Amino acid sequence: MSPGKIVLLILGVMMLLASFGLMAGGSTLLWVDARHVDNEGFFTSDTLHIVRDSSAVVIGPIELDEVAIRVLKTIGVITVFRFEGTNNDPPKQIFMGVADQEDLEDYLDNVPYDEITNFHLRWRLNFDRVRYVSHPGASVPSNPTSESIWTVSKDGTGPQTLEWQTEAGSNSVVLMNDDGSKGIDLDVIFKAKIPSIVGYGVGLLVVGIVLLLLGVLMVVLAVRRG
Repeated sequence: MSPGKIVLLILGVMMLLASFGLMAGGSTLLWVDARHVDNEGFFTSDTLHIVRDSSAVVIGPIELDEVAIRVLKTIGVITVFRFEGTNNDPPKQIFMGVADQEDLEDYLDNVPYDEITNFHLRWRLNFDRVRYVSHPGASVPSNPTSESIWTVSKDGTGPQTLEWQTEAGSNSVVLMNDDGSKGIDLDVIFKAKIPSIVGYGVGLLVVGIVLLLLGVLMVVLAVRRG
């Protein structure tokens, strides 16, 4: 085999390997969209059951600058978060809010609260391995519904939905009883808007198929007799 054909064979094999990876990635994205994205385009988690003996549960901070926001919106990765929650303690109502991290730290100063620091992420959010960091305190927080620190908030009886458009800054999500009392028993579902997942899946498949055809052609040209 001539040196030219050896090079052609190596390039063809490399293209075949790359095509398999691209087609696998595209197929996975399309499968995720079919199985775990609802009809509004939200990637949906399992239900997180939160039972804590504190006054609040904090998720975050979510840190994004102006450049990151523009890039995310341009490529359509994650632009909107949605939180669907229910208070399992009948006399109490649920409160969900998003606030600047510094404002939230001031609000929860010396207040006992828990911070979610880790959860299991595979093809969807799985909450069988959630880890909390407990922050001790002796103060009782003011009623969260009376505070003005929230970018967006939602409270009420029965299932409630909070939707937050991503924005620059360091923001955290807080989950509480609407009166700020200790003893939290909530069910929460997290959703993220990913409008481009189908486009990326199809794009990876198309590129993978093109590379597959080119790779096959190059291998055939390399191994055939002159």
